[in-house]
Amino acid sequence: MADNFELRHLRAFVAVAEELNFSRAARKLHMVQQSLSAQVQQLEHELGVQLFRRTTRRVELSEAGVALLEHARSILQRVTSAAEEVRRTAAGESGRLVVSYTPTLVNETLPRLVGAVHEHWPGLSLQMVEMWQTESIESVRAGRVDVGMARPAHVDEDLESVRLRDEPIGVVLGEQHPLARRPLLTMEDLANSTLAIWPRQFSPDFFDQVVDSFRGHGFRGSIQEFEYLTSALFHRDPAARAEIAAGRAFSVAFVTQFDPLPEGFVWRAVEPQTLIPVQLYWRRGAGAAVRRFVDVAVEVSAADGWLSPGRSAASSPPGPTAAGESGQVG
Repeated sequence: MADNFELRHLRAFVAVAEELNFSRAARKLHMVQQSLSAQVQQLEHELGVQLFRRTTRRVELSEAGVALLEHARSILQRVTSAAEEVRRTAAGESGRLVVSYTPTLVNETLPRLVGAVHEHWPGLSLQMVEMWQTESIESVRAGRVDVGMARPAHVDEDLESVRLRDEPIGVVLGEQHPLARRPLLTMEDLANSTLAIWPRQFSPDFFDQVVDSFRGHGFRGSIQEFEYLTSALFHRDPAARAEIAAGRAFSVAFVTQFDPLPEGFVWRAVEPQTLIPVQLYWRRGAGAAVRRFVDVAVEVSAADGWLSPGRSAASSPPGPTAAGESGQVG
C-alpha cells in the first residue's frame, strides 16, 4: 500500500534526488549509506515504482522519481511549517485571541494595546469585539472571549485580572452651558442638574462607582439612562443629547474617550478627582497566547504611566478588591 511509507523515506529520497549520489546524500543526512539505500528501496517497494535509474557510474531520477520529487518537497515543507506553527501556538506566539472591550476604551487604550501586541507578536491574530461590561465578563467566563477589558470590572475568583490604568472621569456639557467656560468644575456646581449615563444593568460597576462618587461630593440631581446604546454614547441618544445641549443635563466621559468631541459640546475636569480603573480579565488556566497579551498590556501600562502613583499593574490584586475600590482622591 502506498500510504504506508514514512517521512524518513521521503527525506531520504529527496536527499538522493538532489545530490544524485548516495554517498553524498548519506553524509548530508548524517546516516550510513546502507541505511539510506534501504529507505529508498522501501519507498520504491511501497509505491511499486522505480524512482532512480542506477548504473555503476551514475544515479538518475526516473520519470516516476521526477513526479514524486515535487510532491515530496511540498509534503516535507508543509510538515516543517506545521510543526513550527504548532510550536509557536503552544508558546503563545501565534494563533488567534478574541478580546472584548467597552466603548470608552476605543480611542486610546485599545489601539495602543493592539499596536503593541502586533509589534511584539506579529503571528498572533486579534479579533476585537465591543461589548458592555456584563456581557464581556460572562463571555470570558463562557470561553467565547479570551480576554476582556472594562472600566472597572468586578470579577470573582473564577477569573484572573490585572489593573492597567487609572483615568479621571470628567463631564460633558453643552458649549452654551454657563459652566462651559470654566476649566474645572465641582459636583456642587452640577448639584441639581441631571446626569445622563448608560444603564446600570449593562455596566453596573462603572455606574455605581461614578454615581456613588458624585453623590458623595454634592451631586443631588436625577439620573437619566441612555435609550440608545452605541459606542457613540450620549451624542447618539436623541433625548440625552438634547438635554445636554440645552444645559439641563450633563454626561460623563474621559478626556481620551472622544476624538474629537462632537461639535457643540465640551469636556471639563471635575474635582475632587474620581479615578476609574481599566481592568483586564481572563479565565484561570488560560493558554500561553493570553499570557503574552497580558504581559504586553502590563508593559504598555508601565511604559505609558497609566497607573496612579504607587500602583503597579503586575502587583494589583485581582477580583473584587481591585475592581471595587472607590478610586477617589483629593
